[in-house]
Amino acid sequence: MNVRAFLRTPAPVHAFAAGGDQLVYGRLTRRRDALLRVEHARLPGEWFTLGPVGLLHVDRQALAGALAALTQRFERAPSPASLVAPNAWVRSVVIEVDALPRQRQEAEEVVRWRLKKLLPCRPEDVRLDFVAGGGNGRILVLLALDRPLVGIEETFAAAGVEIGRIEPAVLSLTALLPIVEGPVMLAVLEERALALVVLDGGRPLLVRNKPLPADPRRAGAFIGRELTRTLAHAREQEGLAGAITVWLALATDAEGGDEVEAWAAGESGVVVRRLGVGAGRVPETTGVPDVRLWSLLGTAWGGEA
Repeated sequence: MNVRAFLRTPAPVHAFAAGGDQLVYGRLTRRRDALLRVEHARLPGEWFTLGPVGLLHVDRQALAGALAALTQRFERAPSPASLVAPNAWVRSVVIEVDALPRQRQEAEEVVRWRLKKLLPCRPEDVRLDFVAGGGNGRILVLLALDRPLVGIEETFAAAGVEIGRIEPAVLSLTALLPIVEGPVMLAVLEERALALVVLDGGRPLLVRNKPLPADPRRAGAFIGRELTRTLAHAREQEGLAGAITVWLALATDAEGGDEVEAWAAGESGVVVRRLGVGAGRVPETTGVPDVRLWSLLGTAWGGEA
């Protein structure tokens, strides 16, 4: 299973994206290469809480209210659907394993056993996906507590929507990156949050999500430090060498793009490019960050990256 498609089943044409203050719906074309329709509804602040393993609790009543506001705009509930989750809902861990069994179930048992000393909960309590690194025995694991995810799925089901898969927003966006053999980094800047993914040959090696300081000057310095640390870790631990392209996905209400480009100017072999999806693929939608719309497109992307 490809970790970029966390908990993936074949991608439906319906997708929802959850944010800190809204729930967004997107209807994709049959080819999954553009959004035909976008609807959104408000969610109250703090409708979910986080813990040491990501998502801890969800206000199901608030989520049900936003779902009702959306589904009443349709003749029938849009189902089945994907859910693009906030990056903070998921945690990433890199473990080292000499060899994994070929059978998925047996391999997952080995991964859960290695997680016993790393998690503040029982490994049996998390839902996870994983992908092997570059042949060095390192395994990237994405995980989240199962109980709150079940609560979300049940809330959608009560509204007539079957959730086929759940995917972190930053990984859905990697589907929109050009397909290259060498290493790349995706940096996603939204309001008060930085998400980073390092990929090699399209395979994710590192995933990081960091809240940003409220003060813009401190946030700018923080962004530079995290980029430096992430790139150094990828080079030292994952063996990445040579030039690297950093794709920057910058939300319209977010700052920090200049800081990313300034950081790259001081690094050897680093080039920054702005991520975009092409004209006509995403409708202009007032009140919804463009990066969130892109994630809806990426979660079922069927175009040429």
